[in-house]
Amino acid sequence: MIVPSREGSTTVFSDINHLILRITDPVLGWLLHLPSDAALFIIGIGTGAILTLARPLTTNQDLLRRCGQDKRRLKELIREAKRRRDKDALRRHRAVKGLVAMTALRSEGLPLAVALVPIALLGTWCFQRLEYHPPAAFERVPMTAYFPISAAGGVVHLVPQPGLTAENGWVQEIVRADESETGDPQAVATWHLKAEAKSIPYAVEIRYREGTYTKALLVGQRTYAPMARSFDSDWITKAETRLRPVKLFGIVPGIDPLHLAPWLVAYLLIAVPSVSLVKRVCGIY
Repeated sequence: MIVPSREGSTTVFSDINHLILRITDPVLGWLLHLPSDAALFIIGIGTGAILTLARPLTTNQDLLRRCGQDKRRLKELIREAKRRRDKDALRRHRAVKGLVAMTALRSEGLPLAVALVPIALLGTWCFQRLEYHPPAAFERVPMTAYFPISAAGGVVHLVPQPGLTAENGWVQEIVRADESETGDPQAVATWHLKAEAKSIPYAVEIRYREGTYTKALLVGQRTYAPMARSFDSDWITKAETRLRPVKLFGIVPGIDPLHLAPWLVAYLLIAVPSVSLVKRVCGIY
């Protein structure tokens, strides 16, 4: 019996996700031919450009330019008032600076709203295409199947197929998982897979009891199959592959407490400063 996945019943979310990839892959797919660091820099700077170039279309640039000039002049006046120890002048200049800042702040909402759609498309594409390195031919890929804790002590096997090998054997014992990693009592079985490059995903078949559970594995391509697949079954709840996460320069880590993956941390480190850079280069306020 082939057991369906929970993703088998199409959801609105997955439909939207697939639609976005159909739109963005033709536009952004060329980035996958570049090293991951270069792709991250292009995506990050591109995000800064989107946020910045939306501003001339949605804001009063003359007003914002004058606000910028006023803030620079008020900084000078505040410094002079501090040197003179003129508390009244200092208070007045700070109050005016606050009013100027509020005037400029009111102009920030519309550019963000206009930029939100392209940035959301960009972010969705990155989550699906740039979070991990696609497995190369014959690269070791761990795959773990998750079971109820009652399954511990049993055995489970993969179905051999051409081009695919299991370094530690097709048959594995189901063992109790470390709860610090899984969060609740579970049992797991793990295979170390290697495969020849193939243009279509391998359908890795897990056989347990009377069920067959299928997990896709794409090897030797510029994209990768989804990491995890959940099943509508009382025996196997999920199958998951572990791929190498993309890290800027191979070192920039993620932030686990905030659930920020390494690629996302790198993206933010590039995108946020690039807004100021593009503004300065293009003379946009």
